[in-house]
Amino acid sequence: MADVPARLKEVAAALARRGQDPGRAWCRAWTAEVDAGLRELHASRRPHTGRLAIVAVGGYGRQELCPASDIDLLLLVDGLDDEAETAAVRDLVYPLWDAALRVGHAVRAPRLAVRAALDDVDIATATLDARLVAGDAELLRGLRSDLLDRLQRRPRRLLGGLAASDAERRARHGDAAETQEPNLKDGAGGLRDVQSLRWAAAALHGDATLDALVTGRELAAADRTRLARAYDLLLSVRVALHLTAGVPTDVLSFDHQPAVADRLGLHRPGVAPADALLHEVFLAARAIDHVHRCAWALVAADARRSGSRHAVARRFQRPVDRRLAGGFVETDGVLRIEPSADLDDPGFPTRLLDALATTDAALDRSGAARIGAWLTGNDGPLPWDDGSRCRLLDVLWRGGAGVHAFAELDDLGLLTALIPEWEPLRGRPQRNPFHRFSLDRHALHSAAKLGDLVREQDWAARQLQAVDDRDGLMLGTLLHDVGKAHGEPHSQTGVPVADAIARRLGAGPATRALVGRLVRWHLLLPEVATRRDLSEPALIADVAATIGDRQTLACLHLLAAADGAATGPSAWSPWKASLVAELVWKVAHVLDDEPTDTLADGAAATARRAEELAPAMGIDPQVVRIHLAMLPPRYAAAVSPRAVVRHAAMADQPLAPAEVRPRVTPGADGEGSLDELDVVAVDRPGLFSKVAGVLAIHGGSVLSAHAFTRNDGVAVDTFRVRRPPTSEAGERPGAWWVSVEGDLVEAVAGRLALRARVARKAAAQRRPSRRLPAVPVRVEVQPDASGDATVVEVHCEDRPGVLHRITAALAELELDIVAAKIDTVGHEVIDAFYVRDVGGAPLDDDHAAEVVLAISSALES
Repeated sequence: MADVPARLKEVAAALARRGQDPGRAWCRAWTAEVDAGLRELHASRRPHTGRLAIVAVGGYGRQELCPASDIDLLLLVDGLDDEAETAAVRDLVYPLWDAALRVGHAVRAPRLAVRAALDDVDIATATLDARLVAGDAELLRGLRSDLLDRLQRRPRRLLGGLAASDAERRARHGDAAETQEPNLKDGAGGLRDVQSLRWAAAALHGDATLDALVTGRELAAADRTRLARAYDLLLSVRVALHLTAGVPTDVLSFDHQPAVADRLGLHRPGVAPADALLHEVFLAARAIDHVHRCAWALVAADARRSGSRHAVARRFQRPVDRRLAGGFVETDGVLRIEPSADLDDPGFPTRLLDALATTDAALDRSGAARIGAWLTGNDGPLPWDDGSRCRLLDVLWRGGAGVHAFAELDDLGLLTALIPEWEPLRGRPQRNPFHRFSLDRHALHSAAKLGDLVREQDWAARQLQAVDDRDGLMLGTLLHDVGKAHGEPHSQTGVPVADAIARRLGAGPATRALVGRLVRWHLLLPEVATRRDLSEPALIADVAATIGDRQTLACLHLLAAADGAATGPSAWSPWKASLVAELVWKVAHVLDDEPTDTLADGAAATARRAEELAPAMGIDPQVVRIHLAMLPPRYAAAVSPRAVVRHAAMADQPLAPAEVRPRVTPGADGEGSLDELDVVAVDRPGLFSKVAGVLAIHGGSVLSAHAFTRNDGVAVDTFRVRRPPTSEAGERPGAWWVSVEGDLVEAVAGRLALRARVARKAAAQRRPSRRLPAVPVRVEVQPDASGDATVVEVHCEDRPGVLHRITAALAELELDIVAAKIDTVGHEVIDAFYVRDVGGAPLDDDHAAEVVLAISSALES
């Protein structure tokens, strides 16, 4: 017995050293080794009275034991006393634990095992995969017979539990067919979907196999083959993932994708192995998701109509039909194509799309086969007419309700038959962690978000009123990223592709021109809003000149919101939405030929409002007027009236050379709230860097900042700060800010080893190394739109203290930071700083080169 753990350890290590892994063969080899070890342990056990069966359940029972999977055992006993049962666990399970294996076990009599399975869907599904390893085979035969008999008598009990479990895990783990880090097991289209169908077959037909569903007409034979091929692919990837990660994980994360691809030997000319891997996974998961959806609709129909174990076939006897225009009939969640439907009619594909979106049904097997045969006999793209284009756009405007319909058309091959240019987008990974979806699904989700936005958000509905060409808006949203399949910059390479698609759909010249503008400039608003100083009149004028008219502005605003929402939370947030809205409002004033000096108007309005607020805030209005007179006009245009009053009060009394006066204005309570930090001190190089460093060591994040210096040499800086979650900070927001303010005073006075503390904080927070797509350090220097300052834009990987490093490098060159925009998208930092030299002038070329050198060296060290 002592040799078994050592041998299993040795075998596990040998299997883990395998190069390329075929997946199922690996699982069977490892399963056979565990089986052999258990049989040896069973044979060496001391004699006992009673009966015992060692049963493999779950993945071990299916002989799909992946490298880091649990070894799930059911010890069936009959006539064993407590001491014998304890000895059985000690003799059989403990050696597996000694081999460092993950083992789950239960000891039950057959009758109690059946009862447990009927009460718990997870136990039921594990038991349905039961396989005898050693011992009394009759115990398992009796258990299986009793369980299947009871399940068939009341199939809806298990099927209802499976349906609820499927819905819950799909909602929790997302869609393996489109997410950039798919869950291979529990995501929609993952391994569990196929297993769920097998377990459903046990409840309906008494046989937990896909073949039983083919016999029962819930699954087509061709789909059975598709499922097997896709399942084996995902199983192979899961084995390689476990071998790569060395821990039980089902999420194919970015850091493991290259190694998994190498282990599987996925090498294609011109394609990164990780991209080839994700493409294969996406297409396999889509096949599983589609077949699961269609088959489950029939399974559910059978369950509803099954009054007894012999009533499965009755679904065709008393159908409740819902007839739709265009030759379609929906019955119990299944859509059928009527024999009279003319597939050669150019409008047929989009009528099918409309029917699928309207009913939320799955196309039946015969209809899918009919379309497949029809497509095989067709050469070239399918034709379009005006009705087809209108129906396509109508489904897109329905929002999220239409996404599954497009997925059905994609699976049938109709989408690429209608739009051949769609093929390069299909299942194409986006090597960017802040993107949630593959390229084609991102396009569909963006269009769906646009439809949802204009129905659910008042601002979006108002913007839509300014759009006369709504077809152009929707097509531009759908096609905004098509250039990613043709090289960067995708906003340029996508224009001719989008134009070709719009032309194919029959769009007119004006619509195609709008689509081209939206593709070309879809990044303009979010990039300017998050990286530039919106108080610059020249900048606003440049953006307005680029956009040209109010319709395009409204379209770009809606597209930015839909694109960001479909990308992920790091790409779109209330903060970014507010910045884009501010930019849109200012550009609209210019396009409407209203007074163009928005800086002067905004500053005057802020000054008036600040003087009105001063008495209520306990400040003499004259103090506010004096304060404003010592600052440039862009100060009042950049901060709020209340901030003006606060700053005037903070700077009213003379400052000592090393004195700093911080003040916090809390935002709304809650995790990740944005607060405003005001800092007044005698101006000196490095003040901004010290504030950034103190916030970094306390876990805060700066989102934007404005820095101004009065004529009397007093610095007035304002920072928008996201404090860390309370759970991370370990203290209440008020107490957190007290700590920050205390350290800021010490840092300005030179009594805090700030650089060392930031480095220590960064080391403490360093995450385990992840092989995310590299973000090379890039520093770009250019004049601002007004010519008053120089814009330094920095791209680098996000890590603790990065803002402190950048601003410390700027302080070393004695540069004055007058404004900053801080943007983090996924694991990439994109920061922009408006700087001037010590004389208050923009940088010359030599000085700019030194800035690039200083920042690059600071970030690469």
